[in-house]
Amino acid sequence: MLDLTAQERKVLVTLGALALLGLAVIAYRTYIDRPEIRVVSGRRAAEGFSGVVKQVGAVNINTADADKIASLPGIGPKMAKDIVDYRAAHGQYLFKEDLMKVGGIGPKTFGKIKELIALE
Repeated sequence: MLDLTAQERKVLVTLGALALLGLAVIAYRTYIDRPEIRVVSGRRAAEGFSGVVKQVGAVNINTADADKIASLPGIGPKMAKDIVDYRAAHGQYLFKEDLMKVGGIGPKTFGKIKELIALE
């Protein structure tokens, strides 16, 4: 078949293992680690089903304006303004948890929005 040295066989085995690992990661991210999507139709949709998230995608708290931040659950216009003001005074948020430094945002409110915010 192929006349390979021991070192060449090790390299091929290593490359094959890395390729399989890459395929496993792609499969995991594509098929397993997917957000839950709820489709609501009919009368419940017309009535405004409360289980539907109002927004699509994450809100970048480092670039979003107060109106966009106010669309997050549990964040009203005043708190959204406080978030923007804190960002203007202290610079960009480095961690999502830094949002709890804003007055009025505690662990409970942060728990509701941590999956809906982004930093990049």
